[in-house]
Amino acid sequence: MRAWWPRIILRPKVRLSRPKFRMPTRPPDTVIFGLMLIAVLFVLGGNVYTLVRTPPAIAGSSGGTPILVAPGLDVQLGMEGVVASVVIFVGVIGLGLIYYGSKYVFQPGYATRLMILGIIMSGVAFLIFSYLWAIKTGQL
Repeated sequence: MRAWWPRIILRPKVRLSRPKFRMPTRPPDTVIFGLMLIAVLFVLGGNVYTLVRTPPAIAGSSGGTPILVAPGLDVQLGMEGVVASVVIFVGVIGLGLIYYGSKYVFQPGYATRLMILGIIMSGVAFLIFSYLWAIKTGQL
């Protein structure tokens, strides 16, 4: 038996199905790597110590000039952790560029530029850390 439909109303030919609920997919590997890198930089920069001890962000000397790196190994200011994290990040990017440049065997000019930039970035990070260490231990 056929239902009566006026000619102005068109019966849609759509089949509705039930929605399928699935578990969410895993986030992309680059997102996971980025979050892990940020967490490692946070810990290596000494920011956990800064959060626990709650030191002042900027200290002052007896003359009133600001001190951004506190001398002594048992003291850390707020900015020191941030600066250390940024310097570690620059060094890691430099090492990553050295590794990435080694993949371009058939493009030696591009590979050389990447490796030189990576060496410069890693070297600058090392020199900055050496300078900060000399301030912390009182050698400078």
